[in-house]
Amino acid sequence: MIRHEAPSGAASQALFAEYLELVRARLGDAFVPSEEIFATEDDFRGEGAAWLVLYEGDAAVACGGLRPLAPGVAEIKRMFVTAPARRRGHARALLAELERLAAADGRQRVRLYTTEVLREARALYRACGYRPVGVAAIDGRMDLWLEKRL
Repeated sequence: MIRHEAPSGAASQALFAEYLELVRARLGDAFVPSEEIFATEDDFRGEGAAWLVLYEGDAAVACGGLRPLAPGVAEIKRMFVTAPARRRGHARALLAELERLAAADGRQRVRLYTTEVLREARALYRACGYRPVGVAAIDGRMDLWLEKRL
């Protein structure tokens, strides 16, 4: 079940903390999370924005947010599935719902920002129709802007 929740809620915070641990494990302790990369909780409130938490039974196992980026474009942020719940279709379900919300808000495209070391996420996005529209080398890592037409 996918629920609209506050990004400041306990389930959201626990999932985001685990997500940051994964990113740090892959990029090293020198990685510093920033608003540019992860956005702020306020970015997921208001017109055209959403924060979703996916539950498996009573357990929160995935999260992701949507925010307006530009006219006709929404951005997906902080999409994450906890390790024990992976490979069960949760990421695809969550991504599809975020895309549905963006389309319902009149967006023709969705973008997301990811990093090269998140191989599993990149494979998912590629399989779901996302294509690179920008690349940036930052602090020794390769970050990618991906986009999909809705």
